Amino acid sequence: MLPPEQPPPEPDSPNLSPEHVQAAEAFGRTMKRLHRMISSRVMRGMQDELLEWDLSFSQITAMHQLRARAPMTVTQLSELTRLSVPAASHLVERLVKRGLAQRTENPENRREKLVDLTDAGRDIVGRMDSEFVRAYVTAFKGLHLDTVQAATHHLQRVLDELEPIYSCQEHP
Repeated sequence: MLPPEQPPPEPDSPNLSPEHVQAAEAFGRTMKRLHRMISSRVMRGMQDELLEWDLSFSQITAMHQLRARAPMTVTQLSELTRLSVPAASHLVERLVKRGLAQRTENPENRREKLVDLTDAGRDIVGRMDSEFVRAYVTAFKGLHLDTVQAATHHLQRVLDELEPIYSCQEHP
């Protein structure tokens, strides 16, 4: 994250109008304010899960990636988590020993192993998702119903436009 006094990074597309860039920056600042209000509740819930299961942040990150894209190789997981292949391999080994992930033979390449979450691993990630939603419910329960409904509608439109862009990228 950049300090406030530094200019924001240049957009990837040189075809954006100055108004589009300004609107995207304003939206980004607005989302950052919302995230700041919610993040302490979300992080507290995540910390509880980390402590209860004695998991590292890297392990939780890997479990989220596995839930989203598994089965995958350790090399693919290392790229998505930005860990070295040996570190990702060690991380997978710890998850397997704890019953949170499993390795299976790749039917397309028998020398290669694929990694996936077990039901216990999916349960942990699902509980974290529930805590995340509860943090928003707690934060938004004092708002007017029409405000929450309008925000949901507009953010859904944003997501509807973003999803095709991110689904085409290899590593969103």
